Amino acid sequence: MLAVVGPVITREGGYAFDSWTPEKGLSRGYNYRRVEDAHYARKAEIKSHGAGPAAPMVACATIDEFTSILAEHHGTFDC
Repeated sequence: MLAVVGPVITREGGYAFDSWTPEKGLSRGYNYRRVEDAHYARKAEIKSHGAGPAAPMVACATIDEFTSILAEHHGTFDC
């Protein structure tokens, strides 16, 4: 299962990251009050997706990279 994890961004008075999978589509992340908590949760999300032998996962460093990858895969999968 392909997974794309976005960068930590400022959102609604906190910090969050989004993720995308073909099965679930775009999932908005939980808003954390501290940036350190958001980074910790993002790292845990990345590790959980990378646990399987055939689990391609992309961790994006910028929002531009995240949106580019989503646009690239738009229509490739039956979402």
